[in-house]
Amino acid sequence: MRVEEIEETLSNLEIAHRQIERAIVIFLDDKDYVSALTLAGAAEEILGKLLNKEGKEHWLDSISEGALRVLGFRKKELQTPEAAKARKQIASIANHHKNMVKHYNSDGTITFLVDVAAAEMIDRAISNYFDLTKRETGGMGRFKELVIWGNNA
Repeated sequence: MRVEEIEETLSNLEIAHRQIERAIVIFLDDKDYVSALTLAGAAEEILGKLLNKEGKEHWLDSISEGALRVLGFRKKELQTPEAAKARKQIASIANHHKNMVKHYNSDGTITFLVDVAAAEMIDRAISNYFDLTKRETGGMGRFKELVIWGNNA
C-alpha cells in the first residue's frame, strides 16, 4: 500500500472529537480496552485544556475541587501551595492507568481492570466534550446507553 500524503487542517476540538468517537468504537465493537483508554485519555486532556482556555472547569478540576473539600480544605485555602500539592496528587491518582499504558513501565507489566479504566476515561472525555460544546454525538449516546446505564436490550 502506498501512502497518499493526505493533508488536513484540524482544530483541537476536531482531533478530540475523532479520538473519542474511535475510542468508543474500539471499546464497544473491538473490545480493545487499552487502545480505547489511550485515545480517550488523549481526547480528555485536549478537551480539558480547551475548557480551561475558556475559563471553565473540566472533569478533573471538578473532581479535584470536591476531593480537596473532603480533605478539609476550605474555600480560602484552595489556592495555597498545600492545596496545589494535593491537587497534583489527586490528578496523578485519577490519571494513573492512562499514564501506565502510554509510558514505558519499568516493572514490565500492569494488572488492572482494563475495561473499567477505559470506560471511566471515555466517560471523562464525553463529559468534557459536552461541557465544551453542549452536544452529544450518536456514538456518545450509544456508549452511555450501553456502558454507563447498562441498557443492553
